Amino acid sequence: MNEKYGANQKLILIILMSFLLMACTVDQSQLEKVKGNSLTYSEYFKHYDRLDERENLQFYKPVSLDQVILSELPNEMENMFKVIDTKVLPFEVDEEEVYFMTSKNNEGTEINQVQVSYLGKNEYDSVDDFFILSITEANQNPLLAYDIADEVDSTGNQLTKESLSEDLPIYHQNLTTDSALLYRYYDYDEKNKKVSTVGTAANELYAYYNGYIYHVGYLIGDEKNDANLANEMLQIFKDYILEHSS
Repeated sequence: MNEKYGANQKLILIILMSFLLMACTVDQSQLEKVKGNSLTYSEYFKHYDRLDERENLQFYKPVSLDQVILSELPNEMENMFKVIDTKVLPFEVDEEEVYFMTSKNNEGTEINQVQVSYLGKNEYDSVDDFFILSITEANQNPLLAYDIADEVDSTGNQLTKESLSEDLPIYHQNLTTDSALLYRYYDYDEKNKKVSTVGTAANELYAYYNGYIYHVGYLIGDEKNDANLANEMLQIFKDYILEHSS
């Protein structure tokens, strides 16, 4: 009798879990189109990749990481996405969201972009810390014809050229002054059902690899020019790119 009861309990649990998984699934056709008219891109590298010139913009309502993991996304979007283990980030993550948008470049080719936001908030629900990653399709390396030898960006912050692979670089902009280039990321206005663009100061990482432009903005704590933190963020970024493209 106990064995039969236990078997029934297991069956009920399996059925309940199946319903929960089905309820959390976001199908491609269920990605909700919303308003939006502002782009995100690297202020420093826009002259090379021209991501600020995209047209025919289509934005989608952001979804949680749990929804994305359980969903069946379009292949081109699914291939762009990989979850970061939040344990590797040096702050407590309170909110995780994924943004999708499509656009066309100046040749008329449709390209996809994904933004993954990891946010740490204070008791007033304001963002204190963030690590925000965007991945944008690119059919060629925008930096291939350039040898960028700058040691500072156009506001005087440190710009270092690190190695991603044998012939591909990662560029790291560290906040070392009180000025900064504008860092842009997507945010969602629930009231107006609109994806907007937020501008702030941030440390930034930029690279091209295997058909994608990778761009990160991060701000953790108040200290500038923290070499240990910079190296930690660089390694997380590098590992993400190589694992994502493997």
